[in-house]
Formats: sequence, structure tokens, C-alpha cells
Amino acid sequence: MSRLIVCTNLRPFAGEPSCVLRGSKDLLKLLEKTIAERGLNIDVKSSVCLGHCPIGPNIRVAGGKFLHEATEQKLLELLDRLEEQSQ
Repeated sequence: MSRLIVCTNLRPFAGEPSCVLRGSKDLLKLLEKTIAERGLNIDVKSSVCLGHCPIGPNIRVAGGKFLHEATEQKLLELLDRLEEQSQ
């Protein structure tokens, strides 16, 4: 089973970058919905911080690489790759 970790950190001080302010919670919902629709064996968790705030939203494939500046399109491509690898 693959695991995706989505940063849902909101930095409290004005002007500081954070994944939440860049839409990570919406991306988390999209991941959960798409994984369920496709019936994929992928676990999705949220994280308070992945340590790359200036280039977020950030998602990490557990044990693997980061996806920085995540977008809906990038996430769908990532799910396609993970689905291919699991076959």
C-alpha cells in the first residue's frame, strides 16, 4: 500500500507561506475522493508540516519523493503513476 502525506499546516503569522493558504486542504479532499472513486489501495494522511513552506503545497509519497507546488493536475498524474506501479 502506498501512503501520501499532505501538509495541512497553517503558519500563524501574516505574510508567512503555508500549504493551507495555497489550497492543500482542497487537494487533500480531491485525493481522498479520487482514490475512493478509483478503488486504489492508497492511504492519505495529513501532516502539520513537511518543512518546505515556500514551495507548497507539499505532498510526500511515504518513503519517496516530495511533490512541491502541488496542483490538481500534478496529483492526478501522481495517482496514475502509483496505480500503474501497483499493477
